[in-house]
Amino acid sequence: MDWTQILDILNAITPAERRQWRVATAGVAATVAILLWLESRVFGRRGRAGSWLAVRIASLIAAPLTFAVLVLPAQAVSGMEGLAVFYLSLFTAAPLLWFGCHIVCGSLVSPGFSRNESIALGFSGLAILAVPLTAYFAAQNPLHAAARQIGLRRELPPDNPPLPYRVEPVTPYTMPGAGLIYTQSLRAEPGIRLQRVEQRLGGYWPAYDVEHPNYCTQGNDVHLMWSAQEPPPYLRLSWLQSDARTATTEFTPDMASADKSTPQFFSANFREAGLDPVAPIPRVRMHLILLQEGLQDYTEMLGNPPEAGEQRTTDCVAAGFERWRHSDGRRIRAAGIAFYLPSGGLPLRGLLVPGDSQPTQ
Repeated sequence: MDWTQILDILNAITPAERRQWRVATAGVAATVAILLWLESRVFGRRGRAGSWLAVRIASLIAAPLTFAVLVLPAQAVSGMEGLAVFYLSLFTAAPLLWFGCHIVCGSLVSPGFSRNESIALGFSGLAILAVPLTAYFAAQNPLHAAARQIGLRRELPPDNPPLPYRVEPVTPYTMPGAGLIYTQSLRAEPGIRLQRVEQRLGGYWPAYDVEHPNYCTQGNDVHLMWSAQEPPPYLRLSWLQSDARTATTEFTPDMASADKSTPQFFSANFREAGLDPVAPIPRVRMHLILLQEGLQDYTEMLGNPPEAGEQRTTDCVAAGFERWRHSDGRRIRAAGIAFYLPSGGLPLRGLLVPGDSQPTQ
């Protein structure tokens, strides 16, 4: 769990829980301060408090450098080789840098430290660093538990900024193969420049770009689609304001009105070059089954990366969609839409075929 996710979790928990984390953090900081004070007293009695302080300042500089020597080369190599590089650095470059820094600094200060004293300061520095590191790893399980609790909540924060979007009602549909699904569109007000959309998954905001089958963007608009067997998506939208500052707000669909509506039949108008679904579909959910005389059916995954020369302006399949290679002689026989369930297992597979329509119930 990275620091951004930790801060997101701490911001989302209740004030009482946040106070408990502050007390625990203060306890760790106090422990480190007491250890440093005791160590300074030992060297102060010998008249070398100033030299000790200089070495400890050098420790603060050496610590991130040693961490970088451990982590960066290992991250540059993939697979098991990366683990081998990590262990190689752990027993060679990292100790040479850490203890070498203490030995050099200990010999430069006045009064100076012997080689053995400098090495001892290196070991005691590692012991002091072990306190916050141990606390960090001990906090992982409680943080993951807090994230799971946050993921179960559907309430928006009380200080959530207003969303500068026209929020259209949640619309229920029935889709062959997938059953009951829902869609919703967020239409940006004039002048809004959408910068980023994130989806909270299990209480976590992703620390990197991931596939997002529950929503897609078209210009500055955001379109949602999810199955009744999936929880409604919980999103965080960031946009650029007129004063060039970035604003962020959270959003989740209000299902109260959707549960009272009669589901419509989800259909699409098929054309030679593409199709027009009744509501935008996230591209990553979708694949096309293509037919050409004398050849086997061909499946085109719309979620694949763009082909050479292909320009995509949206990750939605919406009205007016055309295949990139629509002049290859193939025509669309059907379109498949996958819905990935939180319980795992096989996804629901919706199917749209030309001429398949049903009147509204």
